[in-house]
Amino acid sequence: MSGTTELPTKEAHVLKGHEGAVLAARFNGDGNYALTCGKDRTIRLWNPHRGILIKTYKSHGREVRDVHVTSDNAKFCSCGGDRQVYYWDVSTGRVIRKFRGHDGEVNAVKFNDTSSVVVSAGFDRSLRVWDCRSHSVEPVQIIDTFLDTVMSVVLTKTEIIGGSVDGTVRTFDMRIGREMSDNLGQPVNCISISNDGNCVLAGCLDSTLRLLDRTTGELLQVYKGHISKSFKTDCCLTNSDAHVIGGSEDGLVFFWDLVDAKVVSKFRAHDLVVTSVSYHPKEDCMLTSSVDGTVRVWKI
Repeated sequence: MSGTTELPTKEAHVLKGHEGAVLAARFNGDGNYALTCGKDRTIRLWNPHRGILIKTYKSHGREVRDVHVTSDNAKFCSCGGDRQVYYWDVSTGRVIRKFRGHDGEVNAVKFNDTSSVVVSAGFDRSLRVWDCRSHSVEPVQIIDTFLDTVMSVVLTKTEIIGGSVDGTVRTFDMRIGREMSDNLGQPVNCISISNDGNCVLAGCLDSTLRLLDRTTGELLQVYKGHISKSFKTDCCLTNSDAHVIGGSEDGLVFFWDLVDAKVVSKFRAHDLVVTSVSYHPKEDCMLTSSVDGTVRVWKI
């Protein structure tokens, strides 16, 4: 490997507009747009490659913690401190539906691959499944086997995977109704799935990222060097699965080699806690967001 040449560590744009902490920044499916959300109760749509704000969405009554856009870019979902899951129309800015049912703040949301279902992760120790096509505002399923706050959720074609403060990563196979649980013994802050679908990356509050084999639950590797003890920081893999990326509470972003877990690069991305990292689906480009109120676009 030739140092950091193939990693996006050069700042291309700073996206300014949020007032206060930005809690998540996410590329859309083709990587042409980005959605961000934060303490100021807004969601913002950007062209990150030109550094331009396109639209601002307002309806949440408290901070917005997560956002996810459908594969056709027509709708998105969001969640946060007001305990509701919002389902939006991208172009009109209208809220199509508010899903109510969580008994506490909602930490994370994800669409399934057909964008017909949203799954949300909550402080009430549950994952809730909502049908976007139905007019019902009740969840179609509630998964409540967690023993503490559910912080993060990822979906495959057939499974829902949740990461919790109870120290577990739990996988629910929706076809056969089976649950598998991997206990990491440390609060799980963030989970992310590898692009090949074989591994789950779990960010834990003992300042480690752990790579698990999805089929066996075997711990494959541990990544260290960053600080993650009291904030929700984010982790992901590059689109080639060659590197693991993690945000740090001191404003740094780390790149580790997937296989040998060496720190390949670390650089100061922000002045304060890095709340999220999102990698472009095709190009070597990355978004980071921070408590410092900015979103930054990084390229090679």
